[in-house]
Amino acid sequence: MAIEVDSFNVPLDSFVMHLRRSELEAVASGLGEFDSSEEGDLLTLARALRRLSPAERAPTWELAVRRFGRHKPLAQAAGEIGLDEILARGLLERFARALTEVPVPEHDGTVPLSNEHQHTGP
Repeated sequence: MAIEVDSFNVPLDSFVMHLRRSELEAVASGLGEFDSSEEGDLLTLARALRRLSPAERAPTWELAVRRFGRHKPLAQAAGEIGLDEILARGLLERFARALTEVPVPEHDGTVPLSNEHQHTGP
């Protein structure tokens, strides 16, 4: 299934950050599977990022790519983008919270359900 490229665009203040599919896949892999398909996982990451304040979106994504996609320790990932570890931890905690708040894309019709990922519970 092809996802529209615009689905991976995240607005910043006056710019748009385009999330690369390869980075989305690496972060999704590093975080583990969510309750959706592979395509749904990628959409969930982009949607969670959009739930953060515009000022937090770019640094959070850069941090997530380094921490989860490249498996770097938090202190190193934070240092590489000029953040201290305490601020970085807060950004990732807000991102993790946003991930839990995003509806599964298959449930809102964005991504069709496959037999493998159908939810049978309430």
